[in-house]
Amino acid sequence: MYLLSRFLLVSLNLLVFIALVATAMFIRLEGGWVHPVLRDPKDAFVNGTIGTELIPLPVALVLPELFPEHFQPAGADAGNWVRQFGFLQYDDAQANNGLPLGFATSNYRPGSAAPSPVPFVGFSCALCHTAQIRKDVNSKGVIVYGPGSASINLFAWIDAFQSAVLTRVQREGDSGKDKERRPYRLTVDGICNAYEAKTGETLGLMQRLLIGLWLRQVRGRIEAGLPRFDEPIGNGRSRDADVTPTGPTRTQPFRTLVRIVLDRPGNDMPAYTKIATVFSEDHRARAQFDGSIGDIYARSSLAALAAGATVTNMANPEIADNIRKASDFTKTLRPLRYSEMFPEAAAALDPARLLQGHKIYGQYCAACHGDRDDATGAWVNGEKTGQVVPVDELKTDPERVRFRHYGPLAEEMFALFPDKHPFHFKREDIWPQRGQEADVSIRGYVNAPLDGMFLRAPYLHNGSVMTLAELINLKKRRDVFYRGDNTYDLADVGFWSPGGADDRNYFKFDATQIGNSNRGHDYPWAYDDPKRNPDDLAALLDYLKTL
Repeated sequence: MYLLSRFLLVSLNLLVFIALVATAMFIRLEGGWVHPVLRDPKDAFVNGTIGTELIPLPVALVLPELFPEHFQPAGADAGNWVRQFGFLQYDDAQANNGLPLGFATSNYRPGSAAPSPVPFVGFSCALCHTAQIRKDVNSKGVIVYGPGSASINLFAWIDAFQSAVLTRVQREGDSGKDKERRPYRLTVDGICNAYEAKTGETLGLMQRLLIGLWLRQVRGRIEAGLPRFDEPIGNGRSRDADVTPTGPTRTQPFRTLVRIVLDRPGNDMPAYTKIATVFSEDHRARAQFDGSIGDIYARSSLAALAAGATVTNMANPEIADNIRKASDFTKTLRPLRYSEMFPEAAAALDPARLLQGHKIYGQYCAACHGDRDDATGAWVNGEKTGQVVPVDELKTDPERVRFRHYGPLAEEMFALFPDKHPFHFKREDIWPQRGQEADVSIRGYVNAPLDGMFLRAPYLHNGSVMTLAELINLKKRRDVFYRGDNTYDLADVGFWSPGGADDRNYFKFDATQIGNSNRGHDYPWAYDDPKRNPDDLAALLDYLKTL
């Protein structure tokens, strides 16, 4: 008995020793997986991870080829997945691991930012806040940092991604529960074989293990959400308006935050918002279209959260530094001027008409939105810039500020970040303030600076007006137009729309649908106002080009 006890004790000590050695070896191994990068502000904006790691790099490179039915909704002839979902491709096909601009790669695992032997792909700020401006379909266009993307359809891409993860092998005659028992098409072996065929590289044991762990976790997370959110549709339909009503250039940030912060479905919230411009942020005292955030780092942290980051991984020093540095970049980022983007059109502007337009702008617009200083060219905010105009006065679409959870959401978002978290913000930096949660009458949209006005299309907070000519009621606003990868409309200042859907402009925007209203903001005059002066409006349009 004594010998048995001694044997068990020695064995136990040996096991503990082996476990300690294995732990030490793993910690040392982990240390070689991550090499933190402290970037300058522009690099952080363009390339820095903001904690949205979603998919292992080998999977990201092969998934569109394994599931073309999801990632090429318009068919192979309409271009690759990058074009069909409106991402921006680098000129060098090998740049950024062959992924679009704004896809950020790091060796952090999703959710936790724990080190990973496999690079993971997430997003940088540039994914959504970079636009390609093209004057015609054959133009290469100009890449401009700061404006909201003119083409990205991120929610449709996410639908395609989730559909690929859940797709099962098809068998004839299966029905009902039989369909649920079929094996999944996406497997570790399938990923590794496709990756080797594409790159010539073989994934090692540790990489295969982590990809397998990721696949189980992401599939389990999506399946757990099906009773609340339903299945992704995919199969060539992810860009359809009835499947993804946000469409290109828009998002539903509050739906995501309601799901994360309040643990509610958020399915009945048509609070659509266009992707915001983020240049000249130092001119803004209050961020967001509704003026609900007063601190730029709070705004950026909540944007990262809505895009897939977590409170845990945003505490990682590199990720936190990227978010702050990218925010700093937007403070002093200035928009290209109209004369720089379109020199010939700018040279043709009549100085007398510009003076006429400037007078109209000064009379009806400058107090709320500011103006350029004639002597220095610097932007000067107006006396009402930064104030929130109640939606009942402005008459624009109310859904962004009238949805069910708008009042209590602010307090819950404040409580989300612990006191010592890098993005713990002051309660007074987020609205509604305490005691105002139920006051619907004060909710509205902020008077924003308008420098780079020609780059802010489409207009209004929900992207429901395509051109400046329509916004100022020089032309009647269209209730139906088509979005996608639209070319620039020099004459009306904004984006051109075809008369019907095509491969590039596939999404039907119907302004009569809830959340899509293009009404309101009737300055200087409503379209049917007897005092409306088309000549003054045409001159105003010319002046707005110069801002």
